Amino acid sequence: MSWLRQGFEINTDKTKLDKESILRMLRATYWASEVPPADLWESILNSRAYGMFSPDGEQAGFARVVTDGTRFGWFSDVYILPVHRGRGLGKWLIETVIGDPALAKVHRFLLSTNDAHNLYEEHGFKLVEGEEATKLMMLMRKRTTE
Repeated sequence: MSWLRQGFEINTDKTKLDKESILRMLRATYWASEVPPADLWESILNSRAYGMFSPDGEQAGFARVVTDGTRFGWFSDVYILPVHRGRGLGKWLIETVIGDPALAKVHRFLLSTNDAHNLYEEHGFKLVEGEEATKLMMLMRKRTTE
């Protein structure tokens, strides 16, 4: 699938992902810096991946969801390159993932983050109460009956 906005594209085609760029982006994060690159890439290939590309084709951002496709999704590795931040692209990436028709049946999304809580709360995520409340957020949506 592909989504376009202001010359940027979000695409789920894993063959378009810039492996080196993504691994470099994620190695710079607090959550994936110690994951061996081969393991990190394998985890991406085994997930629903969302590559964001700038108008010139550069890998501008990334996100993925580890999911069973029906009940549960772990939202992970959300990242926008610093040069592209401040344009609402992170919000668009989150909206796109949550609204992806391929994940329409997913009832519960979880994510763990030390930051950007307000951004995720704008999209319906709520902090989980208890010991992990500063990190773990959850989005639950009502299932539609057909």
